[in-house]
Amino acid sequence: MSGKVLVYDGDCPICIRGSERFVRWGLVPEEQRREFQSYEGEPAERLAAAGFRNEMAVFEPASGEIRTGIPGFLWLLRDGRFGSLARLLDRPLFVKVLTGVYHMVSYNRRILAPPRSAIRCACDPDDRPGYQLALLVLLLAFTLGVGVLFGAAVAAGSGTTPPGEGALRGLLAVGASWVVLAVAALVAVPANVRLRFLAHLAVVAAIGAAVLLPATLFAPFIHGAPLWLVVALAAGASLWVMARQLPLRLRYLGLWPRQRPA
Repeated sequence: MSGKVLVYDGDCPICIRGSERFVRWGLVPEEQRREFQSYEGEPAERLAAAGFRNEMAVFEPASGEIRTGIPGFLWLLRDGRFGSLARLLDRPLFVKVLTGVYHMVSYNRRILAPPRSAIRCACDPDDRPGYQLALLVLLLAFTLGVGVLFGAAVAAGSGTTPPGEGALRGLLAVGASWVVLAVAALVAVPANVRLRFLAHLAVVAAIGAAVLLPATLFAPFIHGAPLWLVVALAAGASLWVMARQLPLRLRYLGLWPRQRPA
């Protein structure tokens, strides 16, 4: 490895875990992984000017060069065992596609995994409504899809209704809840955080939907009382996970009373 340093947002759970995987996979030594918050003065200013707040960066102290995002990752990988793969992917088309996927995560990282503190940080990403809306649509599609599959699976296991009717019921149940939430957002949530609020709700709903997936796989093969026990446990677990997630996100958005120190 060269002296390149992988710089990550130390206030971002996704960035922390991602940079840890770079170390675990042998792509960068631990001593060449450093959080942005540890930099001061000119290095911090140069990293910020290079666009660090929106993307992780690779910094080469010897030359002073900084590259962010996918170009930075490929620049880093060129020095290791994945050098051939990095050179293969370092083509305009591949870089453009990978950058689009990466930006979907990086610009929405405070939505996907909000930090515990709502205090603005020098490395908070720019507010990009387009990426927030794209994330909202993708997660909503996933949640609706799981609702359809879950309804069809329960119908197939129970034998009381055709799977198609069960799928429609699942779609309507999830869709109706989203209509209610959207109306509530329009009425009760300030306009400046409305889209982010819905995006956070989409993440919570997608997590809840993911909890239903195991029951969705097994429900068609279970019948009678065991089926309804599985359905009840899956639904209860889904609601429990979402109930734990929602207050944390509402506090981050400033829409939930903060706990007073003891």
